[in-house]
Amino acid sequence: MIQGDYGMRYVEALKNYGPSDWEVDYYAFPAKLSIGIDDSWDDFLPSDLPQCDLMLMLQEDPVVVEMAPDLAKMTGAGAIIAPIDNKAYLPSGLARQVSKRLAAKGVEMIYPLLFCSITENDSDNPYIKQFASLFGRPVVEITKDNDKVGEVKVLRDAPCGNTRYVAQHLVGVPIKDAVEQSGLMHHAHPCTTTMTKDPEIGDTLMHHAGLLTKQAVEQAIKTK
Repeated sequence: MIQGDYGMRYVEALKNYGPSDWEVDYYAFPAKLSIGIDDSWDDFLPSDLPQCDLMLMLQEDPVVVEMAPDLAKMTGAGAIIAPIDNKAYLPSGLARQVSKRLAAKGVEMIYPLLFCSITENDSDNPYIKQFASLFGRPVVEITKDNDKVGEVKVLRDAPCGNTRYVAQHLVGVPIKDAVEQSGLMHHAHPCTTTMTKDPEIGDTLMHHAGLLTKQAVEQAIKTK
């Protein structure tokens, strides 16, 4: 479920880099939804949606997330990931409320602070675990060519494709500069998160996302 460029970036990355046996489909909500107190959800819900195992909530208007229980029922989704990349798109309090409503219906929804922070340990749901094994907190493998980066293999990509971009541009960079350069390249992609400082982590979400990429590169360099 997407709105605008934010959601489409993820759709394109999943279609381009996801497993060949994955079917990636999407429904794009209008950029602006004006829903009044007396309006019914039925006036704004899609008339028809394909069935799915896992649903991603990648909206720019929080009201779309409130439709998640209805959307899950329509699609038969077994689980939902609703990342918080921008509190204006999805406030933490609203995410908790919707998650409880879905849990009452037997559907798990996780709402990670940063889509690129998830791992298989964030849920026991098989659909979320499978997704998070390939997309989430960056994991890379680096082969050294003397004192330079020779090859970078992406083991787990950021869902927006940022890690793959960084990996391509790290080849040939001096090993001693690789960590710092990966952070700069992360911002060059550009990142889908916000530059607004978040009180939960005491930093901007974009800077924290860049830190996850740098940590992945640092770990890869230390690992023989």
